[in-house]
Amino acid sequence: MGTGRALLREVLRRAREAGVAGVQLDTAYDNHIAQGLYAAEGFEREEFHLYFHCLA
Repeated sequence: MGTGRALLREVLRRAREAGVAGVQLDTAYDNHIAQGLYAAEGFEREEFHLYFHCLA
């Protein structure tokens, strides 16, 4: 339907207008649909490690 793409493009448009230097996104390692969208819109994948410790 293109809703995610339209939302992402609007975020980028507003960020540019606001003078933001860059936009960082994250997603689950297995969310290949989102990763494909981000890549198609010009985002570059960066390798990093994310750690979380649940206290509940």
